[in-house]
Amino acid sequence: MRRFASSKALILVLVLGLMAAACGGEDTSADEVSAAQAQAAAAQSEAAAAQSDAESAQAEAESAQAEAEAAAAALAQAQADLEAAEAAASEAMEGDEASQSALADAQAALEEAEERAAATAEASEAAVAAAESALAEAEQMLDEAMMEQEAAAGPVTVRAAITGDEATLNPYTYISGFPGWNLLMLQYDSLMQLDADGIPQPWLADTVSVNADLTEYSFTMVEGVTWHDGQPLTAHDVDFSVDYYINNVEASRFARDLRGVEDLVVTGDYSATFVLGSPKAGFELAALADIPIIPRHVWEGVEVPSEHDFGATNIGTGPYKLVEYVEGQSYRFEANPDYFRGAPAVEELVVIVYADDAGAQAAIRTGEVDVIFERIPPEQIPLLDAQDPLDIALGPEFTTQMINYDASKRPFDDVAVRQAINLAMDRQDIVDTVFLGAATVGSPGWIHPEHRSFNPSMIPVHDVAAANALLDEAGYLDSDGDGVREFDGQPMSFEIITNAPDSLRLRIAELTVEMLAEIGIETSVAAVETGTWEQAVWPEFNVNNGRNYDIAMWGWSAPVQADPLRLPQLVASIPMGGFLNLTGYASAEMDALSAALPVESTEAGRIAILLRMQEIIAEELPFVLLLYPDGAYVYDSSVYSDWEFIAGQGIVSKLSLLPPSARP
Repeated sequence: MRRFASSKALILVLVLGLMAAACGGEDTSADEVSAAQAQAAAAQSEAAAAQSDAESAQAEAESAQAEAEAAAAALAQAQADLEAAEAAASEAMEGDEASQSALADAQAALEEAEERAAATAEASEAAVAAAESALAEAEQMLDEAMMEQEAAAGPVTVRAAITGDEATLNPYTYISGFPGWNLLMLQYDSLMQLDADGIPQPWLADTVSVNADLTEYSFTMVEGVTWHDGQPLTAHDVDFSVDYYINNVEASRFARDLRGVEDLVVTGDYSATFVLGSPKAGFELAALADIPIIPRHVWEGVEVPSEHDFGATNIGTGPYKLVEYVEGQSYRFEANPDYFRGAPAVEELVVIVYADDAGAQAAIRTGEVDVIFERIPPEQIPLLDAQDPLDIALGPEFTTQMINYDASKRPFDDVAVRQAINLAMDRQDIVDTVFLGAATVGSPGWIHPEHRSFNPSMIPVHDVAAANALLDEAGYLDSDGDGVREFDGQPMSFEIITNAPDSLRLRIAELTVEMLAEIGIETSVAAVETGTWEQAVWPEFNVNNGRNYDIAMWGWSAPVQADPLRLPQLVASIPMGGFLNLTGYASAEMDALSAALPVESTEAGRIAILLRMQEIIAEELPFVLLLYPDGAYVYDSSVYSDWEFIAGQGIVSKLSLLPPSARP
């Protein structure tokens, strides 16, 4: 019953949507309106017929079910009569004709009931089959009508706001993990693509398989995919991409994804096998769904990709072509009508760069942009949602807000100091004050509480008295009575560096100053440009370059948190592969667990390792994880409303701009 009701509701919404599309739209010509109205009328007629068929089949199925239930009841009664007759016969004397006659009558009634039950069951099955067939037909018609609706809606241009330039958006020049990587992947594709649940699904790949010991990942590719310049995509391009990322003299983070790959054996134009030097769990998410495939015929011979002039646009296989970039101001993407998963629903995407989130919010209020490609502050959610035609897309995200400190130097190399800082932080207060409740309190063990590998023993504790006692016991005292403790003859006075354009992070930094003051640690906020902040915390995005800060507000984009198998990247010592270890933390046990995690072949074994790693993080505090902000994105629903919220990662992806029928 629920499926039918749902289908009828969808059909009704569809019909209304089609009629609205046919009657509205300032840019639609008269001919287009007429064509859209005809399509809407045809779809309405077909949908009504499908609805009628489905209702008839439903009624037949219900009738057959009632008959089957009646037959079953009759059968039960006949069985009861037979049992009664048999009991009576056993009590009667042998040869009693009346008893024998009653027994024969009961047996005949039972046979008749069994025959009738069999017949009605058969009829019921036929009715159910007919109903399912009618439902399938109605759903198919619904899909077809949705496609007609998409076509009738006509060209759509969406203007999006971001708050930082992302350079020329090729795999060697994009700047941020979010939204830089997301914009990059509008132009390029990977072998796999996250679906709405955040699960990697074959994308450029048609199939992906892995051997038992996790050392060989084989794939076949979708045939007929072409680059933006019309050249065919083959497995040889994948081979070239892997080789280029690994061996290119200029650093690329994608080379990290491919660590452990010893070879890519091309077995045909559309098939190949990754051969790894050791087992690697999670290779699908970490590499196959992350690495943009680049065209060999364009990139071969490119020696310094960050400086190379690729001409008017980047050549990828993605749903969009970057056709204009004005440094520090805007990007213009044009839809790829030949995209192998279907032509994008949005024909043109204009991305405008604003100085900060306040500017982006002002722009969407005045209609200057149609969507903001970054989370909006919690206090703006009800205000923007109340302004028609603006709407809000909400959902949990795996992005993080955290405190980093240079754990390689005094006094942060002392775990007692790090533990005291952790105890001083009132995470719930930050969630309530800064995010107005629209965030999840951070686990001291890093992994999000809703993830299946979360260790439930990780409970954040706010205890200022315990923090002060810990520092007292470790010898960090306020000897001169000025309210600031000392270490090595110096006051515990530090600068907290953060990126000024992020008003939420700036507010967290201000609260951190207040909370650390309660334990005798004096801090001040240095709000700087994003580039300056990144250069201090992660010079040249290479941990081998060290760090130039004491305390920093920091956060990782969703993919780092979404895949717990990436945890070693954050906490393994730098020589052991901790290429996201921005605090210089080092632990022999953590290094051993980091080495064991990717080669563990069983899910249970990996979970056990992750549980222990969370315990160590909560105890030794290589960083202090504060919270996971919820995602909230504002958009103008009169322009475009079909945004796809990928679990943990938000709406900024190619899926949002493809028609629903083209999404995995």
